[in-house]
Amino acid sequence: MTSMPSTPSATLPQCENEWRFHDTGYPSEWAETYRPGGFHPVNLGDTFKDGQYRVIRKLGYGSFSTVWLARDTMNSRYVALKVIGAQASLKAKTELSILKRINECRSKDPLTQYILINLDTFQHLGPNGAHLCLVTEPMGPTVASLAEELTPLEEWKVNIPYPKLIARRILKHTLLGLKFLHKNGIVHADLQPGNLLSTISNIDQLSEGDLRQDLSGQGRNPAPEAVRRLDGLEDKWAPRYLFLGQSLIKYAKLGQEMQVKISDFGAAFWAQEPPDSTVIPTALRSPELILGGKIDSSIDIWSFGCLIFELLTGVPLFSVMVLFEDDRKTTDDEHLLQMNDILEPLPDTWLQEKWPRAKTYFGPGRQRLGPRPDDQDEPYIDDPLEVRFEEHKPNDIDDAEAGVITSLLRSILKYEPMQRPTAEELLKHPWFQE
Repeated sequence: MTSMPSTPSATLPQCENEWRFHDTGYPSEWAETYRPGGFHPVNLGDTFKDGQYRVIRKLGYGSFSTVWLARDTMNSRYVALKVIGAQASLKAKTELSILKRINECRSKDPLTQYILINLDTFQHLGPNGAHLCLVTEPMGPTVASLAEELTPLEEWKVNIPYPKLIARRILKHTLLGLKFLHKNGIVHADLQPGNLLSTISNIDQLSEGDLRQDLSGQGRNPAPEAVRRLDGLEDKWAPRYLFLGQSLIKYAKLGQEMQVKISDFGAAFWAQEPPDSTVIPTALRSPELILGGKIDSSIDIWSFGCLIFELLTGVPLFSVMVLFEDDRKTTDDEHLLQMNDILEPLPDTWLQEKWPRAKTYFGPGRQRLGPRPDDQDEPYIDDPLEVRFEEHKPNDIDDAEAGVITSLLRSILKYEPMQRPTAEELLKHPWFQE
């Protein structure tokens, strides 16, 4: 008889010696996240809520959840089922109150068409704890992956920009969604391409055979990866297989029919109740998130400005990321230096009062000192915004329009939050009226 392994710790492993599973590098969530307090092990064919929802395909995953296409047997439709990790589910009180407010506005505010609406909420008990489950309409690829998925494999490259007209459509729909959120006192606080979803055509009349997970291992779809413990024992806390997230790009509305919705309110907060910290991707943080200070809806506007640059050029405006927690101060310094170079000099009061390590990089008269955090021998100075945009802009944007766009970006990326425009004001900008 095979012995059962002991219950794993709720804490993620800090080194390889603490791993339970073979690491194969499969492009999915990390197998080690399946542990008490972590992800719920979902397998194709699993049912939820007394059999109402039957899982047929994996759509994707995030830091705190996995997302699946399921058949709603009670209402004869397909839905997206988001299964949140057990520990994260305990912190969802604000998210649930925000989703409730959005639902209350659904019938009376047309701007909710730019927000992913929650259709059902329930709790699911599993080996790793109690999991909050959110049900929404199924959606297409995220803005983070759509451009790549539309590019044939033989033409694939890093940093694929969106055509100007598509980028503008995505950005305008995002602004309309932000206008709704902000006027209702909601700050999204995680505005990024991965949380902007494209809509799809109605698929409810399609058979499950048309939509089920592609297990062939062909093209962009590697075969499922078996989850194997290092000690060879069975593991009730993890799924039998890891599946690749397969978007519904085949059914995505494109061109003039394309519509984008803001999703994922796990980090959102009420403007009058700001949290102590946020989970915004490092490169999309506003200065007040780095240096400390009051945060409000203007952090969404800053992130939106960064998205304009990224969608039109295919490259991020600021090239920073945190690989290890010990690197955070170094990354913060690099981010502030890039802001100083690309946008405009940081205020003297920040260097003197808010950023104690500034003296490492600035001498008398703001003379730049070296090296930078990336260990270059000489102080490296980034090109200003206009030069960076000219270098990366697509061919369908001429010099005159480039000037309009960079001027728009400078009006958004203001260091002082009160000086940033609102979503409603931005919608009136001529570039969004074309």
